[in-house]
Amino acid sequence: LRAKDAAFRVPVVDSLTLTVLTDSGTFGPFLPDLDLPGLKVLRAGNGSPPGYTRMSPKALMGEFGLSLLADSRVGDASRRVLDFGYTAEVLANNMGMLGIDPSSIDASVLSHGHLDHYGGFPAMTGSAEKRGRPLPLYVGGEETFCERVAMIGDPPPVMGILDRAALTKAGYEVRISPTPQIVADQAFTTGIIPLETFERTAIPTRMRPGAGCERTGLRSDKRDLAEVTDDGEHELATCYAIKGLGLVVIASCSHRGVLNSVRRAQAISGISKVQMVIGGFHLVRPRTEEEARQTVSAFKVIDPDYIVPMHCTGEVFIEEAIRQMPSKVIRPYVGTRLAMA
Repeated sequence: LRAKDAAFRVPVVDSLTLTVLTDSGTFGPFLPDLDLPGLKVLRAGNGSPPGYTRMSPKALMGEFGLSLLADSRVGDASRRVLDFGYTAEVLANNMGMLGIDPSSIDASVLSHGHLDHYGGFPAMTGSAEKRGRPLPLYVGGEETFCERVAMIGDPPPVMGILDRAALTKAGYEVRISPTPQIVADQAFTTGIIPLETFERTAIPTRMRPGAGCERTGLRSDKRDLAEVTDDGEHELATCYAIKGLGLVVIASCSHRGVLNSVRRAQAISGISKVQMVIGGFHLVRPRTEEEARQTVSAFKVIDPDYIVPMHCTGEVFIEEAIRQMPSKVIRPYVGTRLAMA
């Protein structure tokens, strides 16, 4: 499973459970739970946690954003890592409905500086005091904090700025690293994701150096510009290595390419076997339908046990993946738990 000369020694966990806290897909109590090799899929119906039989008058909420809670375990030691989704209202509602205490989170990883991934962070305000320490927040670069303009309208709407002072006030300790990092002893980040496959960067935003971010922390060919096409250089994926199963790659939006994210995780861990790839694969504009189909073909070569498309993946990829690899594709909804051991 592990290469003898892996350059980056990653932790290996005994088990991992991923809970969908924010996504656009919601569903009632009608989907069955699944018991698959190495994976149990537990559904939450109408706002109730899995295994809770009463229908609730209050429901889990969905929106265009992505937040996953990762619960991992090594022996008796458990860790929780979270990303934020779009709004604090939805994240707080869903964490409350699923019985998740914000003070139980050990660390957060922000994949990239887009509002639909960082906007929910105020939902954690006050948890640091209850925990007795700041919450570590890992980001891939200073670019995370630059103002962005979304290239989806005329005029293009301003997406906004991730406010560093607000993060500090909310109890976060920001840790910027473009290199792979161990997170909460049990997870790891990819660091900057090289462009090694046919995939091109596909980010429908432009970045404004100096607006919210420090120019000196940006690459030299970007720092003096008023606005620059976003290449997602700061983007991270969060990963786990599960004993006996392989890698789990959380590719939150895949602006650098979901295949590039997987290849990066394999390269730095020395582990070739992939248990699951989950998240937004961004196989919508400015990528094309042909690129979506080409990505399915490439996934067949990687041969992960499970593919869990969410958020910005797009229906062309999902339909083609189900057609070619029906036993591998899992459709999640808000409240779904994916338990691996």
